[in-house]
Amino acid sequence: MRALFAFVVLGLALVAATAPAGGATSECHGIQQCIHVPGPWVVVPAHGSAQYLLACPQGRSVVGGLDAQVTSRKVHVEFEGRLGAPVQPGITTTRYALFRAVSTAGKVQEFQPVLGCIPTQGGGGRSTVSARVTPPGPAPEFRSRIVVVGPAQVRVARVACLANESLAGSWEAVAFRTRKPPLAVRAALVHARLVVTGKHVAVTASATDALSVDDHAIVQAGAECVQ
Repeated sequence: MRALFAFVVLGLALVAATAPAGGATSECHGIQQCIHVPGPWVVVPAHGSAQYLLACPQGRSVVGGLDAQVTSRKVHVEFEGRLGAPVQPGITTTRYALFRAVSTAGKVQEFQPVLGCIPTQGGGGRSTVSARVTPPGPAPEFRSRIVVVGPAQVRVARVACLANESLAGSWEAVAFRTRKPPLAVRAALVHARLVVTGKHVAVTASATDALSVDDHAIVQAGAECVQ
């Protein structure tokens, strides 16, 4: 709920913003009955990411296609899909989609999320406009490295973006390769510290001597890389 509230506040703050004219997008490509739902232009910070939640008309449709417009090719857009099979509207998507954009432009940019919604009852029309469109850059690549940590050990996991990529985000994760989740007291025996240098991510993992080899503890270093 807190995250959703943040998206709503951001959307309201952008209502008065001035944005370039919309262009021809492909969210309804190949969909016979499609409702075109453009979102607002969302501010993307010079260094970091922005997220926005965009929904289909209430109670009438589910997301069948997605697209976005951006103010720079250095803005890279993706959306969060749900796990499930087969991959399709109603399983991978619901009546809304969470978009996430990252920028490597070095200055503030904007992106406009767009949905193509499939009516659950009746038909829908797509509004079309013709103008030059700047398509989004390629989706980010996620790279990671894992190290195994034993009792009283210190290990370092390192990962980096390629030479033609920029580092847009990073993370660290502590995990246990066990059939059942470990008790909270076991999880507290492993610590991870993340350090970013240029395009390189390093996570230093340390464990106390109270950790057991049967805990099968691992630590992951992750990098989000964009061209």
